[in-house]
Amino acid sequence: MNKEILMAVDAVSNEKGVDKEIIFEALEAALASATRKKHGEELDVRVSINRKTGAYDTFRRWKVFADDSSELEVPERELRLDDARDIDKDVEPGGYVEEPMESVPFGRILAQTAKQVIVQKVREAERAQVVDAYKDRAGTLVSGIVKRVDRTIATASTWISARTPKDSSRAKR
Repeated sequence: MNKEILMAVDAVSNEKGVDKEIIFEALEAALASATRKKHGEELDVRVSINRKTGAYDTFRRWKVFADDSSELEVPERELRLDDARDIDKDVEPGGYVEEPMESVPFGRILAQTAKQVIVQKVREAERAQVVDAYKDRAGTLVSGIVKRVDRTIATASTWISARTPKDSSRAKR
């Protein structure tokens, strides 16, 4: 299964032109989501995928607060400093402590979840690439000839504006 994860990351990265790290992060988020669904949504879970082997490890983590702090709102995700030092002697308030936990097997349902997360992350990355590619051309009139498959030629001219992908307002001509 580990080699299959690496092959999937390579395939999506090459096909969509998105950095492999974004795909790995999406997979880690999907695995963490599946682990929370299996063990309880209240847990804070982190998954780490080895970029060379494809093996992954799962960790339960807690945010650390000072012993006198009254800020513990979600006990399943937070620990006082005294309790956290039992796990990691060097931890400081505001940091995190982690313990390894059972990884969720990569099955059909996890594959569906991973696909949804990857598709969303790839879309976000593609939008960011488009915005970055054209941000220095804001206010520039671009014109050219567009050839269609049926060999009809049309002329296109449009303003390129520096807007976010979700902004539907049109630039003034």
